[in-house]
Amino acid sequence: MGRDKKVRAVELGKDVLILLLTALGAWLLLQTPLAAPLHSLLREEGRQTASGQAQGVDRVEGALPLTMVVGLPAPSGLPEGMGGPEGTEGMRCAVQYDQEGCQVLFQQVAGPLAEALSNAGQPEPVSRAAWEAALTGMTSVYMDFQGEIPLPVLVGWLTGEPTQLTATVRRLVLTVQDGWTALYYQDADSGECFRCRTTAASSSTLKEMLAGLTGNGAFYAFESELYEGLDPDTLLLPAAPIPTVYTAADPVSGGQAALEALVQDLGFSLNSTSFYSTDEQVARSGDDSVRLSDRGVAQYQYEGSGSGGLFPVLRQGEAGPLFDSVETCRQVALSALGPRCGEARLYLMSVTEEEGGWEIQFGYSLDGIPVLLDQGCAARFQVREGQIVQFTLCLRSYTAAAGSSLVLPPRQAAAALAAQGLEGEELLLTYADSGGDAVSVSAGWSARDTGRGEG
Repeated sequence: MGRDKKVRAVELGKDVLILLLTALGAWLLLQTPLAAPLHSLLREEGRQTASGQAQGVDRVEGALPLTMVVGLPAPSGLPEGMGGPEGTEGMRCAVQYDQEGCQVLFQQVAGPLAEALSNAGQPEPVSRAAWEAALTGMTSVYMDFQGEIPLPVLVGWLTGEPTQLTATVRRLVLTVQDGWTALYYQDADSGECFRCRTTAASSSTLKEMLAGLTGNGAFYAFESELYEGLDPDTLLLPAAPIPTVYTAADPVSGGQAALEALVQDLGFSLNSTSFYSTDEQVARSGDDSVRLSDRGVAQYQYEGSGSGGLFPVLRQGEAGPLFDSVETCRQVALSALGPRCGEARLYLMSVTEEEGGWEIQFGYSLDGIPVLLDQGCAARFQVREGQIVQFTLCLRSYTAAAGSSLVLPPRQAAAALAAQGLEGEELLLTYADSGGDAVSVSAGWSARDTGRGEG
């Protein structure tokens, strides 16, 4: 609300005005539905910004892993099935195929992780054995992002600050060894393992945060001869998972009206946007256009020259242009997909450097399980010379349905992979969505080629 900036001669009048404004503010506060979900409040705040870029969205959500494992010292008298594999010390608590549980755990360790990344020393290569020791450490937190995240982006999400770390990672371990904290990671490009010692004074804090957890028998494929045919870092639990069945739908059926709502969420002004149809619905505003197919695929194109497009890369702090580009794309994707994707979550799949910029891809996940789409990803962006010049969105909505997906126990699933000649690949659950409206989507085991050349 605007204020009169003139100096008032009568102080009594000022006091009366302040009292009136205070009363009005209290009345408005009473009328505000405080029980509204936080993500809804943030989303509405984001829509008030230009170009569909949701400034109110919590950046830390971008850093949320899909899977986490905590290594803990085992207390005396630990019940059978709660510790690690035979011959190992300590116990493991894995949060796998459970996005809500993963979010709760990540909130506990995000602070120590951010501190460790901010104070990380020079990366030094370590052996495979050292990597496995970090994974199985008795005070450790393992994070699997499923996608491949450049460390400058991860640090930007957590701290908003720059970093000298340059690797792209999928898996990361925060561990306490002999009283000091270290970060271990696998370079997604080379497959090599690295360690960064950190001066962060978070080792005792991390131990305290993890103290209340209990084990659930999680283990890695390299710890059991029964799973030697899998990628060694495959995470397994003794029992078969029970994933939810979802109904997938097209959230943008309805012709021009659906496109109008979509481009409004993206930041287009309807007063300066024209609409027409060919084999697709088309919206055009100057050099910016969006095409929407009857399969729910939206394609944006900037056809001008220079920096006059609707989606400039916005500075997101001090983390640098790579982070600025990824976070701007994430905000744009959330402005369009967030209100329409139902119970799905977006996660960063990959960032590929190209001449003059990057290609950035995001995927859908359900309960921490990746969704495989015919289009390959939920959102694909092209960033050139500081602006988004093109993107493609696959608009899908997911709603939990009654019942659960029936999947084989891990041991039988691993045997099935071996029978198909897929040795050395990672065993994980995925949802397959080939499109259509009101279709049932169930989870099933998939083999992921990790590029290790094993098997």
